[in-house]
Amino acid sequence: MLPISPDWMTQTVTVWMLISVRLLGCFLAMPLFAFRAAPLRLRVLLALVLAFSLLPLVQKNLPNLADFPPGYSLVFIELAIGLASGWIIRVGLTAVDMLADVLSQQSGLSFAATLQHDPNLASGLVGELLGMLTLALAFSLNVHLVMLEVLIQSFLVLPLGTWPEAWHFGSVLVLFQEAFALGLILALPAIVIYFLFNMTQAVLARVSPQMNLFSVGFAIMIPVAFLVLTLLLPSFGDLVQRALESPFELIRAGLLVKP
Repeated sequence: MLPISPDWMTQTVTVWMLISVRLLGCFLAMPLFAFRAAPLRLRVLLALVLAFSLLPLVQKNLPNLADFPPGYSLVFIELAIGLASGWIIRVGLTAVDMLADVLSQQSGLSFAATLQHDPNLASGLVGELLGMLTLALAFSLNVHLVMLEVLIQSFLVLPLGTWPEAWHFGSVLVLFQEAFALGLILALPAIVIYFLFNMTQAVLARVSPQMNLFSVGFAIMIPVAFLVLTLLLPSFGDLVQRALESPFELIRAGLLVKP
């Protein structure tokens, strides 16, 4: 019978818990894992299984547990690292959300969400379409596999209980700035097209006041939104890839660089 010391069992279970917490934080915040079709129990089970498979890899260069911070702070730091890594991806995809919101608002497909601020109400037809298309393209680009690879390699570079130095306020602010700029660039064609359409509608309203231009214009605004989508869809894969470049650079700078 092989002797198993209590210290070895305590260290193994503690390391297993810390690895699974970092992975679970990413699964809870990253859009490719945190969608409605993936139940929470499945994500927890996946985090535990992956963490168990990573135990031999992490325990090779693991220092003594006595040198670590207190247990609760370790759990909070690891959970924060996982949540932040998934949240950074979410920030990068806000550029697509900005385009969806502009198209939904300008075309009138989100009047219900505008008048009634219900969190359970969908953001609009265009928002749902672009959201599902973005997730599909991200899966086709193997973004989830790249994220898992980065997280696995981070356990070899970033010690447990250590916050990445590259994830400071300035880097997050730059990420928000780049996401907003990209979203504005994506939404500019729709803004210009609807601005010209509204200007034309205003001129026609002054020329012929007897026409009910609201009903006519509303019937034209919806096909214009799908026309803009038709123009954007051929290059939408490149747009999603461009939106994820800066988040992955920040994630690699934090998780794959030795402190």
